[in-house]
Amino acid sequence: MLAVLISACGGGGGEATTSTPPVTVTQSNAVPIVVDAGPAGAGYNVNRLYVDVTVCRPASNDCQTIDHVLVDTGSIGLRLLSSVVRPTLTLSRVTGSAGLPLLSCVQFVDNTFAWGPVVLADVMLGGKTASSMPIQLVADPTIGTAPATCAIGGTAMTTAANLGANGILGLGLFKEDCGTDCAGSTHNGSYYTCSNASCASSVGVKASLAQQLKNPVPLFATDNNGVVIDLPAPASSSATALAGSLIFGIGTQANNQPGTALVLTTSATGYFTTLLGTQSMSNSFLDTGSNGFFFDSRSIPACLDSSLGFYCPSTLTPVSATLVGANGVRRAVSFSVADASTMFGDSSKTVFPNLAGPMGDASSFDWGLPFYYGRRVLMGIEGQASSLGAGPYYAF
Repeated sequence: MLAVLISACGGGGGEATTSTPPVTVTQSNAVPIVVDAGPAGAGYNVNRLYVDVTVCRPASNDCQTIDHVLVDTGSIGLRLLSSVVRPTLTLSRVTGSAGLPLLSCVQFVDNTFAWGPVVLADVMLGGKTASSMPIQLVADPTIGTAPATCAIGGTAMTTAANLGANGILGLGLFKEDCGTDCAGSTHNGSYYTCSNASCASSVGVKASLAQQLKNPVPLFATDNNGVVIDLPAPASSSATALAGSLIFGIGTQANNQPGTALVLTTSATGYFTTLLGTQSMSNSFLDTGSNGFFFDSRSIPACLDSSLGFYCPSTLTPVSATLVGANGVRRAVSFSVADASTMFGDSSKTVFPNLAGPMGDASSFDWGLPFYYGRRVLMGIEGQASSLGAGPYYAF
């Protein structure tokens, strides 16, 4: 399963807002999404896609709406910073085999990780509800530090300052975050349980499909076979913000019809192939949680200043690639790469369609959020039937 989060710049944390009932939207199967600077006081964030998420104590009207939750199609499950969740919401904890709290770990490719207990909540996105869904409370202070097998020497995401968001909504191609791998193995690296009542330490544990963090969409009563991310193209090479729609379902209502979109099916692990010159990258994926195009280039110079991790060509550099699905369908895509240092020089701008950087993996191409600008991208969830066939697939 994919777990991807690549960020440019972080900042301080903001506050989540409380609301009962949840935010009203004009379409029952759609919610607004926005690219902007992130939570209040979060500093400088670019190409980050956010949505408001409402969580409730199951089967109650006690709810809280969390603003600026990162929409991440490279991971699965809702992960909220414990510091922004109202303590009086008192979400009940999921327990492991010994009756002690079940703990979740997720590792991202930018050498960060999220650690915290699994709790149950009703999750509302616009007019849709996933009832009694396992979610993660990240950096819960009542839980001990992450074990080495989770931390892997990386940086813990503990505040909006280093996450650049109040949480992560994982809306990838799969139903659970690690499926049968975690259900069948104690040493799966994703699930742990407290070693004792104080929870100062933890041990690996199996997590059943029912216990694992989930993609909320398949849990909806209707419009549950996939998502559509619909973002306009920025009017210029940069913008202060960009608004669009997150639409649930594929081919189920007038607003989620596939039209002439071409379907690229993926491997069982969610990958397709990208052809770039003589390079063939078989572990390629689309990911709103990454804020640029990430791929290894033999000709585009990397930044050497504070913009380390991105490309800094002296002139706007065109790139042409071909995406090839597991079904053999090909789709040519062109974009341009600009100097990241110049772009970051204007901190009033948060939308950069030409941001890119090295991947550090010759087999992978991470088609991050800029890929979605000016496109209507459909994502079919594994095993869910639609007019385009059963997932997992991308279509655009």
